[in-house]
Amino acid sequence: MSGVVVAVGLLGCGGSEPGQDPFEPVGHTEQQIVGGIEARPNSIPWIVSLKQDGSHFCGGSLVRVSNKEESDIVLTAAHCVYDGLSNATASAGAHDLNRPTSTQETVGVTRAVYHPQYNPDTTLNDIAVLKLDKPIKFDTAVTGACGQSSGMRPNLVPRLAGGNTRVPVCLPASGERVAENTMATVAGWGLTREGGYDTSSILLQVGVPVLGHQEVANSYRSQGIVIDENAMFGAGYQQGGKDACQGDSGGPLVVQGAQGYVLQGIVSFGVGCARAGLPGIYTRVSHYIPWIHTQIRSLSAVR
Repeated sequence: MSGVVVAVGLLGCGGSEPGQDPFEPVGHTEQQIVGGIEARPNSIPWIVSLKQDGSHFCGGSLVRVSNKEESDIVLTAAHCVYDGLSNATASAGAHDLNRPTSTQETVGVTRAVYHPQYNPDTTLNDIAVLKLDKPIKFDTAVTGACGQSSGMRPNLVPRLAGGNTRVPVCLPASGERVAENTMATVAGWGLTREGGYDTSSILLQVGVPVLGHQEVANSYRSQGIVIDENAMFGAGYQQGGKDACQGDSGGPLVVQGAQGYVLQGIVSFGVGCARAGLPGIYTRVSHYIPWIHTQIRSLSAVR
């Protein structure tokens, strides 16, 4: 499987250079959602922008670590941090990265722990936990809650009045599976087209249906890529046109649940972006719940 990475665009890592094979592994640059729309400001209040030396390179999600209304833990993709981090920060409450507002809070990332069985060749177990140097405080309106959004597009009935700016996302139950055709929402600041250089400073989102495993496995078999049903799933449209792209990596795919929006997927990889028959692949968060909780217990300073 060592040749797989050549065929796979890891979505945190940038577009290809002109004249190169479009599937060359690529370096960290900032990138975005294809076929999406601008998110309402603060409607995806768990998303964070991960930056290295001030440049956005991946997304992440703020999770609850205790009963306190603050967290120093972010979930992202292993491939975002596999090569190491220096001068990395996480910005919560952001919308336009070029125009920070008073709702935005940026803190340093002090530690990144990727899954011990992460395989950079097959992208299996593409999940990592980040420890922040100080906790990010949640909105007071979300006391004890998670996944609360006051205006995610399309116009879903808001659960809370007012604009939430920093809110933890809900985690799924261990082993939970999302039903085929369930609509999910992906968000990020990545590339707006495959091979492009146009990253979005504005947070974009796109709605994509979760696909059945067999359909996704068959699609990727032609590319020599094995889709592990326990560890990953696909979401998108057979005709393409809507997808995550480079720079969205590590960001959230959420599905509305009974308590709030649930982090069912982490943007992982794809062949190109928004191509017909090659949907985006997401890390299946529910497969890693015991590992996530173990990391939170050992890393978080919030008690």
